[in-house]
Amino acid sequence: MKSSPHRPSIELLFKRGLGSAEIARRLQILSSTVRILRRHFAGGPFILQQDWAPSHGSRSTLAVLEAHFPGFLDKNLWPASSPDLNPMDFSVWGMLEGKIAGKVFATVDDLKAALEVAWASIDDGYLRRTVNSVKKRLRACVKARGSNFEILL
Repeated sequence: MKSSPHRPSIELLFKRGLGSAEIARRLQILSSTVRILRRHFAGGPFILQQDWAPSHGSRSTLAVLEAHFPGFLDKNLWPASSPDLNPMDFSVWGMLEGKIAGKVFATVDDLKAALEVAWASIDDGYLRRTVNSVKKRLRACVKARGSNFEILL
């Protein structure tokens, strides 16, 4: 079976040492993730960046990335413990948390649904400004020689 734009080849996943249940789970996650990314970016270019979360180096994650996101920024290309350089960490997660704060969710699926609604409501201009601020943050990080640099912003 060949890879399609929506799923990696099963052979690639088995080479990574995954069992059938894990493969099915990863394919389901991948399908919804790719669909969300394509809808959000409307066919425009984007770069998938990883940080040092343990799951980002797992065989299953790498298999999916290799199949669907050629040129992804591997965790080894990004400094460990650097949330001040990751737009999702220094800006977006806080906004998402603010949009759902104070609400009680009966299930994890309810929480996921609320986060998807919150994500869809974020203004594209806000996301562009956030991403565009990364270059300034990188320069400040270099100037501070990797130390705390937020005061330089």
